[in-house]
Amino acid sequence: MSKPSTAEFFDEWSIYDRVLDHNYMFHDEIYRDVGRVLADHYGHRPFALLDLGCGSARHLGQALRGRSVSRYVGYDLSDVALAHARENLTALNCSIELCRGDLLEGLRAGGERFDLIFSSFSLHHLMPADKSVFFEIASRRLNENGLLLVIDVAREADEERRVYLEGYLGWLRSEWQALSPAGLNALCDHIRNNDFPETTADLRAMAARAGFRRCSEINRFRWHHTWRFEKSRTAPE
Repeated sequence: MSKPSTAEFFDEWSIYDRVLDHNYMFHDEIYRDVGRVLADHYGHRPFALLDLGCGSARHLGQALRGRSVSRYVGYDLSDVALAHARENLTALNCSIELCRGDLLEGLRAGGERFDLIFSSFSLHHLMPADKSVFFEIASRRLNENGLLLVIDVAREADEERRVYLEGYLGWLRSEWQALSPAGLNALCDHIRNNDFPETTADLRAMAARAGFRRCSEINRFRWHHTWRFEKSRTAPE
């Protein structure tokens, strides 16, 4: 993945905002469930959060309402997205640090541990070896009873990337009709050149090698999955 090309695409934030406005990637349903997971796991206990590929934090900011976030650190390659995130996170009323950088830069920065590491539709931009590194460092940066929540696209078992792209882009061109032809072409080009999704089994295996003992799938909407990874086999009281 080319950092400049990815940053330049997402700096055209109006394209992605329109995707969010029309719920094409099921953000409303996904983050409804994320909010429930956070409520069940943390209740009103304070927790520190590292958000990797935070984008505008438009939906996560809403899912965090009612929770007690003690510290929020977000990383993204787009300065435009980070500016939106600062506005969307003001209601948290906690320490907020927003930084320009990719997922691995965010994980490698500093030695602070977090209660929650979160990544939404970003992991698929990494190559397989870097995805393994992502899980390894995330495991080290989490507190013992912490959570890693990952929202991302995934291929079916034994499905080649070429077949995945044919299906995904065909669905996108058929269903995402609110986008202009130019916007649709830009989005398809971005996906074709930068998206390298794994299978769920591959991600589970990477996580297990990194020390995560539990993995559960919270939801799935077409190719869009949400996974919960935990270092401990038993949930905290």
